[in-house]
Amino acid sequence: MPRHADRHRRISLLFDLFAVSNRVRALLRQAMGNAGLRPDEYAIYSAVFKVGPLTISELAAVAGMPLTTVSDYVQTMTSRGHARRWGNPIDSRSLLVTLTDEGLAAHATARVSFAKVISRLRRALPLPEQEVIRALHALDDAAGQVLAELAAEDRRQRQLATAAAARVRTRPGNAAHD
Repeated sequence: MPRHADRHRRISLLFDLFAVSNRVRALLRQAMGNAGLRPDEYAIYSAVFKVGPLTISELAAVAGMPLTTVSDYVQTMTSRGHARRWGNPIDSRSLLVTLTDEGLAAHATARVSFAKVISRLRRALPLPEQEVIRALHALDDAAGQVLAELAAEDRRQRQLATAAAARVRTRPGNAAHD
């Protein structure tokens, strides 16, 4: 199978990730078109299946998605009868999510299509799957670190802006002060 020209793979690490992500989405859409769950839904069901029961916040962290997006998925799953929520005995402010029997059946049906495509993808990999997984985890860890750094920088900038605004308001001769 012809490979994409190397010059297209030299744009940047993040561009390569963007392109691979789009190709994987297209691959999964095609392979799972009749699976009963969209690939993104299958991913969320899989996280609940493998890690659950878990809170929506925990699911958002596992999936690397915003809380509101995961909440929408859980609402859809619940309305289909594929998931149930109940009070978390450890933290009464949160709810736990798990798949129902219907959700487990939907996940199992979709898993058939997923298993076929991941098997083919594994055979096509030019290096061991564990190396790819380690690299992806390293990239995920690095992205998490940079996100945390950016959030801290944003907090510092807001604090500096708030302090500067407070100094302006309290200066003698300032209309707000007089």
